[in-house]
Amino acid sequence: MEKNIRRLILLFSLVLVAVPMVVFPNRLGLGLGGGSAVNLLYEMIFYGIVLFLFRRETTLAALVVGIALTLMYRLALGAAFGLALVAMYDLGLSVAFSLGMSKYMPAILLQAACAPFVLRPAYLGLAANLARSRRERAVRQTVHPTIVEDVEMKVSTAPLRETTPAATRPEPAFPGTPGDENVFDRAVGYLGESGAVRLALLVDQEGLPLAKFIRGDDDVEVWAPLAAMVLGNTRALLGRVDSKDNPDRVDIGTRGLRLLVRRIDRVILMVAAEPNVDETIHIRIAQAADMVRKYMSERYSPAIFARVEGRYVSNS
Repeated sequence: MEKNIRRLILLFSLVLVAVPMVVFPNRLGLGLGGGSAVNLLYEMIFYGIVLFLFRRETTLAALVVGIALTLMYRLALGAAFGLALVAMYDLGLSVAFSLGMSKYMPAILLQAACAPFVLRPAYLGLAANLARSRRERAVRQTVHPTIVEDVEMKVSTAPLRETTPAATRPEPAFPGTPGDENVFDRAVGYLGESGAVRLALLVDQEGLPLAKFIRGDDDVEVWAPLAAMVLGNTRALLGRVDSKDNPDRVDIGTRGLRLLVRRIDRVILMVAAEPNVDETIHIRIAQAADMVRKYMSERYSPAIFARVEGRYVSNS
């Protein structure tokens, strides 16, 4: 929960405790409640209706959690009101708590009526988090087990590449010359001119880096395999609908990251940027892709592409 939301909830809570103190012990013609379970049931039904109106597409689990949270909040307000009665009127602790939580109806009705509205921002955030977790679990369950195993294998073995002797380290799919490196580096460096870009990588179909731009301290060996994995997992998911569909681009947005993956012939470009990056990033990606595509078409023969494609298919 954000700090501003916590402050607002605390402020409204103090008001809901202070207002009944103004009229206490006047009962305003309401009498004293009995504290029965029926009253709590009515209270929970009221909370359920109000919370459902706040978010109609909510799940039953989120609604139940919201009702329980609101009820506990109202009881906490009643306990705070009871402590105030002890301090102001020198009542016994048990009597004051009983009045604040179940018997003094002016305070109970006011606090119960306002509680779901005070907790509305917290409930909406909670419901959104539960819905997002549910969607993530559903996506993970639909991914084919072999795809998941492949993802885990590539991520776990990535850090080991640093300790692999140079003689046995796998070569990139497109063995380059200094001129190749300059072209690829210029492409990712052009993307890095945008201040919102955190990382730009050009990798082959096996996830081996060909060129990189890193603004911070990210580990290339961890990020590089993700480009092929993102396209592969997306292809596996879409294969359930159309087995011939082969995604060329994936755009993923989270609260802390914008991940854009583009296939450029036989290589893959991946850009990790701030979530607020403007849409001109797509123009930069298109221009960088044109640089890479044009150079590859002029530099590399179809035989190299065929050999790389055959090796990629056989390994997968």
